[in-house]
Amino acid sequence: MESELDRLRTEAETSEEVPTIDTSDMENDISEAEEAVEEAEKRKSVMQDEIDSLGPGIEELKSKLEEVSARNDKIADDLEAAEAKMEEYVKGKGKREAKVQELRSKVEQLVDTLEKQQVVIADQEENVNKALRVARVMTFHYERDKAKLGGSTDQGEGEEDSNRDPTEEEIEDVGYYEADKDSKHYKAKVNAKQKKIETERSKRSITEVDPAVAREKYLRAKKDLDSKMEQINAIDEATKSLEIDLKERKKRWRQFRSHIAQMTNISFDQFLNKKGASGEIEFDYDSKRMNLIVQKDANDQKSQNKDVKALSGGERSFTTLALLLAIGESLETPFRVMDEFDVFLDPLARKIALDTLIKTAKDMEHRQFIFITPQDLSSQKTDPKLKIFCMRPPARSGTVGGPQQQTLEFVGCDYTCQLLSVKNIDNA
Repeated sequence: MESELDRLRTEAETSEEVPTIDTSDMENDISEAEEAVEEAEKRKSVMQDEIDSLGPGIEELKSKLEEVSARNDKIADDLEAAEAKMEEYVKGKGKREAKVQELRSKVEQLVDTLEKQQVVIADQEENVNKALRVARVMTFHYERDKAKLGGSTDQGEGEEDSNRDPTEEEIEDVGYYEADKDSKHYKAKVNAKQKKIETERSKRSITEVDPAVAREKYLRAKKDLDSKMEQINAIDEATKSLEIDLKERKKRWRQFRSHIAQMTNISFDQFLNKKGASGEIEFDYDSKRMNLIVQKDANDQKSQNKDVKALSGGERSFTTLALLLAIGESLETPFRVMDEFDVFLDPLARKIALDTLIKTAKDMEHRQFIFITPQDLSSQKTDPKLKIFCMRPPARSGTVGGPQQQTLEFVGCDYTCQLLSVKNIDNA
């Protein structure tokens, strides 16, 4: 609008005639426009103030939004971990159900076997009761005949009463004792006695019709039997005592074996921790085997490896060294020698292994350690407990048929730890 006014002024100045133009409408429009501009500026200022006042709230909301987003991310990670655990549990559930089903089938087989055994036991009990009754009847007749031989039978008792069968009450009154041996043992003894009796009878021409001779024979046999029974009882008591002692020794041996396994496991893990790894030893006593589980990174379970063959050469060497040290703590050998223990080890692992060996050797002052290595030991410092021997390389002869190697001699010492470094003197 201002440009239009300028144009009109210019035309009026350049025109020869001065036209008469009514600009009142335009001026009113200009005034209205200026008022509108002022009103717009005021609204702009008010809105800017509102924006400035809302700024801190917006920043706070942004921070809250970021916090909520972080929480949501953490919750999402937790949900993923929970889903992974749930998936692992679901995978293991099938194996557990199969194991339970297998155990159920075994239990059913055992129940079936138990029922069959119960039937067999019932039959055996019936046979035992029958045999016991026969034995009681025989014992009754034996006691009666023994009384007759001893002259203790009543004079009024007739021949018919002396040969009668015992009543049920008399059979029940006959006592018996539990045999410590099985029937085959006593049958063998009876047969042996019968053979001995027949031999004695044939030697002395003794007949069973002579009561005095039969009584003497009976008393002698009874004395021998009592003596043998005393010996048998003494042997049985000694056997029971030895069985109890054997069970106690086995129990203590198992406890000792379990303790050694636990301490070896702890020491094995501690030695591996010095290299940032961890491990476990699984002892299979039935198959007499050891299974090593090595986790290269102690903080990462995914690095766990149950097959030692999958490790690198250096890792296998360090694992073997840790295993030997862990097992060696349970051994009481006064001397321990390790040859080329640092083979395939990188410099860092070799330093850790060497420091571990020296510290372990110094801690066990009641033992002597000898470590043999072809590597350089110039970085190690000797002390009263540590001695380093550097041996010259053997002198070899190139003559055909001549001596090929010279025996090296060195003087031993009474130090707790000995390190024997075999290296070329020219390169030392």
